[in-house]
Amino acid sequence: MEWERLTTDELEQQLLSNRELRSRLDAEDIEILEVLDERQVVTADGSRSLAEWTAARLDIGLDTSRTLVRTMRRTSSRPDLRSAMGEGVLTLDRVEALSRLGEDSGHMQHTDIAGVRREASNRARMEADAEFRTSRDQFVVMQPTLDESWWKFWGGLDGPSGALVDKVLSERADELPSMPDGSKGDAGWRKAVALTELCVSEDAPPAQITVFVDAKVAAEAHGEAGVVLSSGVKAGRHALEAVLCDGNTEVIARTEDGRYLDYGRKSRTVPPALKRALLHKYGHRCAIDGCDGRHRLEAHHLVPWSEGGATNQDEMILVCWFHHHRVIHGRGFEPFADPEHGRIRLRRRST
Repeated sequence: MEWERLTTDELEQQLLSNRELRSRLDAEDIEILEVLDERQVVTADGSRSLAEWTAARLDIGLDTSRTLVRTMRRTSSRPDLRSAMGEGVLTLDRVEALSRLGEDSGHMQHTDIAGVRREASNRARMEADAEFRTSRDQFVVMQPTLDESWWKFWGGLDGPSGALVDKVLSERADELPSMPDGSKGDAGWRKAVALTELCVSEDAPPAQITVFVDAKVAAEAHGEAGVVLSSGVKAGRHALEAVLCDGNTEVIARTEDGRYLDYGRKSRTVPPALKRALLHKYGHRCAIDGCDGRHRLEAHHLVPWSEGGATNQDEMILVCWFHHHRVIHGRGFEPFADPEHGRIRLRRRST
């Protein structure tokens, strides 16, 4: 259909018609899911939950499937809401919100869906035992992979703590600068970066790190293998550069015959005086062109220290934590002085 030929009113009416049809179909889906739930399709197909089963079968997001399943269960004793949705009067989102309230709430057409949810939250009772339980039972679990190259964590917080953490992470995530290509990453990635950044103190002490290098393996793999930190964590070439860039490190190499050679290169790579000089040079701001970051500024070697880069003012720049760890070391970009005006820009590494 050529939508451009329709008037604005006609287009709006088409949208409303589609919404009514969608509501009727959602009402049917809820009734079908109720029957499938009684038949325990989850157990038969080996899924962990009905929401997971629904997401896989309908090829929809888990949040959407959870809304369907949650609404199905909450409206089992609210035929009035199911009937209204089946007639196309109420949307799935409004029914889901109304299902949190009592039957005396009506359809609350005088307020938007967010208002319905606020009213539901306002009416919800929090008994003392439940309040103490949410505070007592909050937890965080962190689980690394075998080589500790990836960490997964989950948990639960009481209402006020969860709201506080979400607010702080969301606000800090929104403040993160864009990537060199203009993208900012999705909300989950930005919150993960914000959480990590908040855990780094303003003046983090230099890490005391020992790096063990299997000389033969590392040489053959160009640094992509044969490098392990003292904790046993595998380090790739770029991760190693990040470790060596700003910390107390010593490199111990193992020769082919098994002998260990201590190179003795253990030094604080960025003395306080040099850090102050860089702060003054860059006006207490990140050196990357277009970034006005003043938070957790760190010194970075233009030529990686692992490749012989010198620790002096002429061969180092000052960058914010985000650009240092997430863009330069995390995404493989390198800073360079633009030949036209000398400002520091970022580009992909050639190797």
